[in-house]
Amino acid sequence: MRRTVSSPVLFLPLLAVWNQIALAAGDPARELCFSGCQMSLRPPHFNDTGSDNSKLGQACLSRFGILSLYLCLEVHCEGDHQTGGLAHLNRSCTQYLQSPLPPFDVIANYTDDVISELRHLRREEAVYETVLGEVVVPTKKLFKLSYDTLDTIIYVEKYHFLYGAAMFVFWTLVVVIGMCSRIMSAIRDIPRGEYRPLLGGDQLESDEISAYKGVSDAGRRWLWLKRHLTVPAAFGYRCAQNVGWCTIPPRIQSLTILVFVIINIFFCVHGYRVFPGNMYWPEVSPQVWRYLSDRTGIISFANFPIIWLFGMRNNLLMWLTGWDFGTFNNFHRWIARVATVQAVVHSVGYTVLVFNDGGWPYFVGYWSQLFWWTGELATIFMCLLLGLSVFWMRRNSYETFLILHIVLSILILVMMLGHVSIFKGRFDGFIWSSALVWGFDRLLRLSRVLSFNPRFWSTRAKATYDPNSNIIRLTVPYSTSAYQPKPGTYYYIHVLNDARFWESHPFTVASTTARHSPNADQTSRRDSIPADEVSLLLQGEPGPASSTAALGPHRPQNPPPPATMTFLLRPYDGFTRRLRDTAAAAAGHHSSSPSRPPPAASLRVLVDGPYGHTQRFDRFDVILFVVGGSGIVVPLSHLASLSSSSRSVRVVWAAREEQFAAEVLREDFGGAGVLDGGWLALDVYITGGSGYGHGHGRPPAWPEAVTVLHGRPDVCAEVECAARTVGAGSLAVVACGPARMADDARRAVVDMLGRGSNIEYFEESFRW
Repeated sequence: MRRTVSSPVLFLPLLAVWNQIALAAGDPARELCFSGCQMSLRPPHFNDTGSDNSKLGQACLSRFGILSLYLCLEVHCEGDHQTGGLAHLNRSCTQYLQSPLPPFDVIANYTDDVISELRHLRREEAVYETVLGEVVVPTKKLFKLSYDTLDTIIYVEKYHFLYGAAMFVFWTLVVVIGMCSRIMSAIRDIPRGEYRPLLGGDQLESDEISAYKGVSDAGRRWLWLKRHLTVPAAFGYRCAQNVGWCTIPPRIQSLTILVFVIINIFFCVHGYRVFPGNMYWPEVSPQVWRYLSDRTGIISFANFPIIWLFGMRNNLLMWLTGWDFGTFNNFHRWIARVATVQAVVHSVGYTVLVFNDGGWPYFVGYWSQLFWWTGELATIFMCLLLGLSVFWMRRNSYETFLILHIVLSILILVMMLGHVSIFKGRFDGFIWSSALVWGFDRLLRLSRVLSFNPRFWSTRAKATYDPNSNIIRLTVPYSTSAYQPKPGTYYYIHVLNDARFWESHPFTVASTTARHSPNADQTSRRDSIPADEVSLLLQGEPGPASSTAALGPHRPQNPPPPATMTFLLRPYDGFTRRLRDTAAAAAGHHSSSPSRPPPAASLRVLVDGPYGHTQRFDRFDVILFVVGGSGIVVPLSHLASLSSSSRSVRVVWAAREEQFAAEVLREDFGGAGVLDGGWLALDVYITGGSGYGHGHGRPPAWPEAVTVLHGRPDVCAEVECAARTVGAGSLAVVACGPARMADDARRAVVDMLGRGSNIEYFEESFRW
């Protein structure tokens, strides 16, 4: 008859050996000998303990049991091994039962002849059903099996925890490599001009070996790393574009993930010892299932804090390495996938053990145990979370994905807290550290919100929508912000008077207006305005009003407009669609024109940011922006900082609507003054058709400095042309737009790296 499931039986061996592992930390051989004797004598029941039938009662109160233990130590152990663990047992007996053990010399009268006449306990008798009323000595075979069982479990447990800790070591090394790479890049930026000029004509078609002539050894190694590791797509061409229901990270990230997967597989199959006759699992198969289940469970759980850390917006590691949110998000997803597979193996392994031990009745009985059903639910929730996080779900139903992600993540942590409750807090640190990371991230988000506006509920934004350009222009005042918006940074925007106010999306700042100090003079206020706004002011003719204003310093003036930052949003589904509908409703039936923009909708917004970091494009001689649609915000955000340097900037912009391009040129590029400065070249590709025919053509109202073309840009040709132009100088290629455009730019950069060009690639797209 099988035992009823009244306790977590499967975990009893692990719990029983836990103290033995702690004891063996000091002198494994000595403590194992003592523990082997204890294990040999633990299953049988000695009948001289009175009413106390507990195992501790037997060990402390049974004279038969104590003498049997002492004789086992005398026969099978030597020297200090005989009494190595008695001190620990004596402390337990004294503390809990107030019954100290007798001295070891109580067996002094047991000679070899007397011992040989005693009953020798065999392996088949060392079971819970055996009742003993005499002093016994374990046979050598029984003791050896007990010793080997404990030695094997301690050996396997050592690798459990070593390999669990290796998860932290691995990602620490990855981060350290990232930090070193960032430092090396900064050092390399100090001495410039190591590269040879990029030759033109037929010499551009020379092979890779000749292309590296004139480049230093360090430069060659750096070029090789960039061309073959850090810049390319993992396989072939696609990187930003999805492959089925997933995306493949860049090569260096994919290789990092591949190494992580390989070492996890190795860690899950290495470091086991199995043998027939194990005291807990006599057959080999249950030993394999048990050790594999424990190993996968521990490593999966050890990955939890890393999963939570890499998935947070406020990640200190981004500042240390210079990697963006997308890089850590790729790592976050793959660690979670590996941990989920390990959790499934862990759950399947224990299910197999239960079924082999007692079939369906035993399996059903385990569902009454807290540790069991919480663990099973945690695995189910992890699988659901994995399935609901595919690329298609993130792209098409992000709000649903986000809500499910948060809810299921919380449920997983709660279930895991119940699952490991039988270990009395030994594994709780993984849960609380994950929760602490999550809570700290929320606290930092709150601090960002309050630093933008302490009265976060009172920020009033203006949203306009022009159906002709199909773009939303969102203007947010930032006068209350503790931080000046910087190029390339992005903010999460909540619309508080929206029905789904909890939703937010990240948007990159397109442009800003300057803060105005009421005590500053006209000159200081003029100097604080970015260059793109200065060009607008310079176009105006000085009239009487401006002359009299200069002569009358005490004349009342209109208050300066508030400092604002502008976002350009392309409406799709969900959040941006509702924002478009709100702005369109405010415009009503009013028709917009350059002289009369559509009326703006007033919105109460909560702003969380800034996030991201500003790339130092001013360290390059030439900057090529390859952007599509609303990706124009990336070069726009950098114009003010780049206009003050002697850099050459070229923008290749593909826009579907001609009206959108015209609006951005009119509102954001600062008029023809900026474009005529000589440092900025702008090519606009209209991809949605135009009344000005195919090929070249410019609407009459557009600045002459703008080159207008129709169709899609040849990204590879644009990158090659820029590399040819820069010669021995440095080139930055910045892509922000459709996934295909980004992949074209990445491939073109890799090709030019093979020709020895000093070129860097930046992808500014925000990908979930």
